[in-house]
Amino acid sequence: MKKIKYIIASLAFTSFFTSCSEGFLDEKPQVNVELSQGITNEKTLEIAVNGLHNSMQSTNSYGALIPTLNELLADNSFVSLRNSNRFAGTRQTDLSYYVRQQGDFANLWGSLYSIVANANFVLGYEGQIQDDINTDNTPESLFAQAHAVRAMAFYDLVTHFSEVSGNGNQELGVPLPLKVDVNAKLPRATVSQVYNQILADLKAAEGKIINQDKRLINNVAVDMLFSRYYLAVKNYGMADTYAQKVLSSTFSTIATTAAAPTMFTTANEGSNPETIFRLEFNDKDLPGSNDAIIATWYSGGTYRQNFATRAFYNKLSTNDVRRNTWYKLTGVGTPSLSAFPDNPKPVDVAKYTSIGTDIILMRKSEAVFNQLEALYYTNPSSALAKLNTYVSTYRVPGYAFTGTGQSLLEEILFQKDVELFLEGFRYRDLKRNNLGFTNPQTGVTLDPSKYQFKAFAIPLGEVLSNPNISQFPGY
Repeated sequence: MKKIKYIIASLAFTSFFTSCSEGFLDEKPQVNVELSQGITNEKTLEIAVNGLHNSMQSTNSYGALIPTLNELLADNSFVSLRNSNRFAGTRQTDLSYYVRQQGDFANLWGSLYSIVANANFVLGYEGQIQDDINTDNTPESLFAQAHAVRAMAFYDLVTHFSEVSGNGNQELGVPLPLKVDVNAKLPRATVSQVYNQILADLKAAEGKIINQDKRLINNVAVDMLFSRYYLAVKNYGMADTYAQKVLSSTFSTIATTAAAPTMFTTANEGSNPETIFRLEFNDKDLPGSNDAIIATWYSGGTYRQNFATRAFYNKLSTNDVRRNTWYKLTGVGTPSLSAFPDNPKPVDVAKYTSIGTDIILMRKSEAVFNQLEALYYTNPSSALAKLNTYVSTYRVPGYAFTGTGQSLLEEILFQKDVELFLEGFRYRDLKRNNLGFTNPQTGVTLDPSKYQFKAFAIPLGEVLSNPNISQFPGY
């Protein structure tokens, strides 16, 4: 099948062409048409939206880097002393990893803005495409998907490159390109302007998506994004409301204690009851073995170097179904984990063990924890009760937590990391709640007084090419 092309452009980066996945489209109605001349009908619109989803597979954002950074830049994981030099700087107690020249920050910035540019290209045709009665989709549904994907990308940009909403420097959000313009050199919008745009995109998408395909963004995924958004802007009542919407939906179900251990196996990825939105990888559409998430995280991967800490593992109850299934003291390959030079020894993270395993972007358990965090700030006794119910019912039989105050918040976020480890949350959860930490394995210490905790640096290349953008203070 001929490659399907669609235009992408990113802020202050040269425009270029990329191709949406043949493997992804092979499982959908096929149309051989180049989009470099524009979207002309609903079929080419659908191809462009499929391509937009395909751009989210990048290992420089959702496919690997966002999950990786959110663990390694927090307290429960580390890069082994035996490493390939990838992410090794995250071990440095002098915080020398956090610099303007950091390639990981540049890759994340570029990948997310490429997704934004793809969405902008699609949305540039909004209102111009007529409904094709011979298809199962509608232009309204397809454009709603583009709005939702753009909202998600802007959310991840402002989450990582700006301060928390309402705290500290609110002038330095991120640039807000809303149309394709390869010559644009936009300044940083304010934090509130970015969140206002996220809300506008989510409202433009809400309830309008027809597809029920978990490989594409859908109405339940939009509700999850609403719950993330409202947590970020500290509107806890609405965060609770949208989290409950997800929990009340029959689109997915929380995996039982029996089903949870095998939730991440390749054989079960299509039938995982919890999945709401996932990135599909298959034999025709795979990341490179050196760049996939398993390359650095799994003991059977190419570099086998990123692990959970033993302190984290030791907090898990012996009857926790996630212990010794998702987190293991013995790995695969040579040398054995016991032969690694680290002290304490590494804990293998066995969520993604095959290069072809789909990456989960959203699942129902996240809604549980979004609601728990919202309730902690509005009704802590209810948060405690619901925490005990969820964990004891689905993950740790007999679990009963009795703490209050900050210890309750820390337990909610700890259980969230146990559940959603390597799914893109720990760093941002600590940052959003102003919780500093010391990593017990590396000794790296971060707290809200340090600029490295507050925001990533704008990549040096972006600053040099865009005279209108301001660097975050301290870098």
